[in-house]
Amino acid sequence: MNKGLIATLLLFLISLSSAQFILERADVIVNNIQEDGSARVHESIKFAVLGNYSYSLYDSAISKNDLAYWYNSTNLNDIKFHVNLAKVNIRDFRLRPQPRTRCNTLQGICHGELILDYEVTPLVLENESDRPIPGTGLFTTYTYKPRTRRYLLNPSSLSFVSSGDNLLLENKVFLTFELPQNAVITDVNPKPTDPSSLTWNDIVLVKYSLLFEVEDNLDKEVADFFSQNMRFIGSTITGPSGIWIIGLIVMVLVSSLYIATSKRKGGE
Repeated sequence: MNKGLIATLLLFLISLSSAQFILERADVIVNNIQEDGSARVHESIKFAVLGNYSYSLYDSAISKNDLAYWYNSTNLNDIKFHVNLAKVNIRDFRLRPQPRTRCNTLQGICHGELILDYEVTPLVLENESDRPIPGTGLFTTYTYKPRTRRYLLNPSSLSFVSSGDNLLLENKVFLTFELPQNAVITDVNPKPTDPSSLTWNDIVLVKYSLLFEVEDNLDKEVADFFSQNMRFIGSTITGPSGIWIIGLIVMVLVSSLYIATSKRKGGE
């Protein structure tokens, strides 16, 4: 009997008895990296859906924005956040299950996909929302020299299969970083498995590191300077002593106007 036909019959028999989902590919893409080490994460989890029972289960959950439900229904380990929730804070999470595609009625197989989008930020000290806890967030950032900021990846903020003290990316799992346009990479280890991008796949990430720098242009530095000063002035005016400061400014303006008027009359 043809081997392909045997494989098809086996898949059909299995699908009759229980729900079957098989991981095809998991893409984790980190982009829009900010100065405070926060970033956007886009995940695409693709899998095969086998048999009518699995179809029904998938279709009934298509409107559910519940990651735990999908994990329990499919029993796929990669339906999760691929970041360490003990090291990062997640905001603006959105889960978008996609309709089944490429269905083959003879083989009893369709293909499904879950798309996850969310923002990852560093954890902060209690009652100090502007002070991140060191070592949290996807990146630790600091000013290296004027107008130049360094970004150092925190590997412990990622969540993949553990291999001792290292991370294991299995053969169907891909991790990609999309850096800011003017970023300069100063250190990366191990080298990416895709030479055309910062993508790793089917590898043990031993001593995993990624360090890059971003230099701001002078226009941004000037704009930031004025922005900071305007915020300072605004907070000062609206503070407890604001009324006195406003009064002092009014007095100075009135005095200047009076002196200028007096000089003009004297000149006449």
